[in-house]
Amino acid sequence: MTTVRIGLCIRRPSLRVKVTTPVNLRAGDHPPFRLDPGEYEVRVARRAAAPEWGARVCTFIDRARSEAVAGVLSRAGIPAEVVTMGETVAWSVTGSFDTRVHAVVTGRRDSERAALASAREQLESLPVDDTRAVPGLRRYPDELARVEPVRVNRPRGGDLHLVPREVAEMRTLPSPITLAPAGDEPAFEIADVRIGIDFHWDHAETLAFRGALELFADGETVTAVNVLALDDYLASLLGSEMRADWPADALAAQAVAARSTVLATRARHHRGEAFELCHDDHCQCYQGVARENETAREVLNRVAGRILVHGGRVADTRYAKISGAITEAYETAWEDEPAPYLTPVPCGPAQGHREEDARAALSRSGEENLREWLWDPPAWSAANPHTHQYPDSARDMERLFRWTFRLSYDELSELVKHRTGRDLGAVRKLEALERGRSGRISHLRVHGERGTVTVGRELAIRRLLSESHLPSSAFLVEHEKRFVRLEGLGWGHGVGLCQLGASGLAGEGWGHERILAHFYPGTDAAVVQMARSAEANGKG
Repeated sequence: MTTVRIGLCIRRPSLRVKVTTPVNLRAGDHPPFRLDPGEYEVRVARRAAAPEWGARVCTFIDRARSEAVAGVLSRAGIPAEVVTMGETVAWSVTGSFDTRVHAVVTGRRDSERAALASAREQLESLPVDDTRAVPGLRRYPDELARVEPVRVNRPRGGDLHLVPREVAEMRTLPSPITLAPAGDEPAFEIADVRIGIDFHWDHAETLAFRGALELFADGETVTAVNVLALDDYLASLLGSEMRADWPADALAAQAVAARSTVLATRARHHRGEAFELCHDDHCQCYQGVARENETAREVLNRVAGRILVHGGRVADTRYAKISGAITEAYETAWEDEPAPYLTPVPCGPAQGHREEDARAALSRSGEENLREWLWDPPAWSAANPHTHQYPDSARDMERLFRWTFRLSYDELSELVKHRTGRDLGAVRKLEALERGRSGRISHLRVHGERGTVTVGRELAIRRLLSESHLPSSAFLVEHEKRFVRLEGLGWGHGVGLCQLGASGLAGEGWGHERILAHFYPGTDAAVVQMARSAEANGKG
């Protein structure tokens, strides 16, 4: 059985856990025992090794490319190493698929903030002539360095207090503590699980989970990890990402895409942690048993064991809510290394609508496309709510197909200062330097009275211009006398499967295999069939 390890509450001062059925408790060399139902507080009794951090500069599949970038940095006096992330996935009796990538990591510090600040300072000190030709480094002299934290050491050592709410007896146990239920029913709840972290819907809920719960002393904090079967995880994920009233073939396509991207990215997004994926939008949205439904289980059984692969690797089949009209290239949103199966494709064309217009969009620039679509939303787009009905549960998303956002210049200036740490004074102008085919901006320059700054990649741009984030970076800028008006299209990064587009296409009669082949061109259907057969025989 394939399992996944999901980080639920990461580095908290303490946790509140409710055990709802008797569970088996294991902790290091301590004799295992049965833990009765009840409410418990978990906190650190003896601290574990403190986390150590580096800063990830760029990532490539080809290790030689990463070593070349590390060499450029080392020759410039910036310590750098190449770190391998990911694993080999054994998915059938005769086949296994690679997910490994190689990241360039600089320096080691005792906190995420210190590692990122040090890396940015060093990278931005390099002359742009030394970085423009190097994939993954800066392209513009005023560009902020794009770095992400990478944990160097896994949690180790330490003790935890397990404090019952109703009984005075407190147990002190070595970390990690594992709570394992005897059956398949949900056995525990965790209070104050954050959902939508740093987005506008950020809030906390008490959530119930299947599988086992592992509790780690992590420095002076506690981290909770849910270990469960892959398809139990996917059942909840499908209920979070899409609802039961979506067309069955759209759900089936989503299920295969979600299973594939989980396998492709686990152990990559959170290297060095006690978990492989986090529970929130950073990885995929997982909210426990409350989001499961019978429809999700039926869909998973329908596509049992199926994944998408490309070139001997599990395909990283990303997806987004509303592409707009065509999907976006992987490199517009993330790394400088293209993914051959994550290239722009029309979100359709739906049967009976202008197919030649959909093909023409692929030959135009992103700005040309966006200007046309904002004035005349394309009827051929299966994500267009004016020509394709959204499911009832998604009606509130119709406003995100085409949207408008306004900022005063004062608000804009404060946001830029807060997000970038650069005081440009009064902001005068926003300039899109590069766009993808969908119209999404990949590099945006901000002009202020004291200088300029360039921000790269779509999510950073969306966060730059909002207290939370804009729906997408596919927008045109209109400079008015007192305000900046953003006229935008779509919701999300736009890469891979368009969820509302898949719903529209399924409504037109497209089967899930056709939907997947359309949004992920070149993925290997023959290997998918092999994986499917192995799983059906109980050998996956």
